[in-house]
Parts: sequence; C-alpha cells; structure tokens
Amino acid sequence: MKFGELLSKIEQLMVDSYVNETVKIEMNNFKKMVLENKSVSSLVYLYHELSKSQGFDKETANLYINESVRQIEKVLPTTNLQKISYWVQNIVSENKYQEIDSLVYGSINNIHESISNRKTLIESLGKIETKSDSVNLPIETVLNIANKTIGNFIENLDENSKKDLSKVLMTEDSELSKEFSELKDKTIQALSNITESFDDVTSKKLQETIETVKNEIYSKINYVRLYNLYNNLV
Repeated sequence: MKFGELLSKIEQLMVDSYVNETVKIEMNNFKKMVLENKSVSSLVYLYHELSKSQGFDKETANLYINESVRQIEKVLPTTNLQKISYWVQNIVSENKYQEIDSLVYGSINNIHESISNRKTLIESLGKIETKSDSVNLPIETVLNIANKTIGNFIENLDENSKKDLSKVLMTEDSELSKEFSELKDKTIQALSNITESFDDVTSKKLQETIETVKNEIYSKINYVRLYNLYNNLV
C-alpha cells in the first residue's frame, strides 16, 4: 500500500474515533506507531507539507517538490509500515495524497500522469493559505494532520458548539465526567424552574426533556450538547 493511502486511512480512522468515542485508544495507537516512529513521523510531515498552501512561486514550488520527493524516497525503503497497515486495514478512505504518491511511486508507464500531478501540486503550493473562522479540533492542532477531514466532521455544528467541542476534546475524561454529573443536576433544575411558565403541551415536552437529561450517559459529545442546553436556559 502506498504511503499516501496509509496516511489517508490514518486520518479517517482518527476522525472516526471522535464519532465512535474511541479517541483515547486510537490516540495511543497513533502515538506509538506514528509519533514515536521517527521515519513514519517524517513521512507524515513531508506528505502533509507537500499538500499545503505555501505561497511559493512556480520555481520554488518545483524545487520544493523535488527535494521533498527525494527525502521521501530516502526514508521509505527503511520504514516498516506493516503494523500501521494492519492497524488501518479495515478503514475505507479515498487517497487524498494521490498526486504525491504518483511522483514517489511513479514509473515510466505513467509519465503523463506524473506531469499532470506535479502541475497540480505546484498550483496548490503556490496558493496562499487564508485564515478561517472555523475551529480546529485537537487532531489538527496537536498532531497537525487531517485538518480538512476534521473540518468536514464538524461543519454541521454551530460556532459555539465547535468552540466548546474543541475545548472539551482537550480535557481529560476524569475531569469532565465529574463536571457532567454536576451539569446534569443544574440543567434539570433549570428546566424544572420553567415548566410552570408554559401551557400543558409545552410543559409535557419539557418534562420529557428532563427525563432525557436524567438518563444521559457521559460522553464528550453529550457533554457539549448538555453544556449548550444549560447555557441556553440561564
């Protein structure tokens, strides 16, 4: 499997871990197999930097590609990717680094494809990265990978939820779980205080919400939802 394919699968796995609430496990795997492996972490860095907007002129971009590919080709033969391949074997993801792979693993049979992909990379490296109002989750800010994919995962959250989620994901579960119990009590109290202010139908819905909150089980996503609910009540 080409390294760009592996990296795409790693990124997808890390994104999925937020949804599946297996972040702690996968972060430990990522630390052992990527961050603590000098060769693999170097490849991740080189691939990621080649895929970013750098604001280079065409000549500089071309030189940057040449040197990056040279470094990748130097590291790859001595890098054991067997454990990583096994780790991500069941992950389905498109190869977001196929242009880079085509240059690294290119052959005389696909010269036209390599030229086309080189042009694409030169154009991409020539763009100037613009600041975004979106909030980056820890997998991007701490590990500096999967930024676009993570962005897709949270794009349907409102801005407050994005900010809250970003902070929450950086906090230890032991701390949050205690706060979650306290937050549940405060939210239930806040909901109880307003039940008398509405008609019977609305009051019934509020009571149902209270029961839902009572039965909520701690997770980081549930913490964010409950936090936002409480802050909309007070």
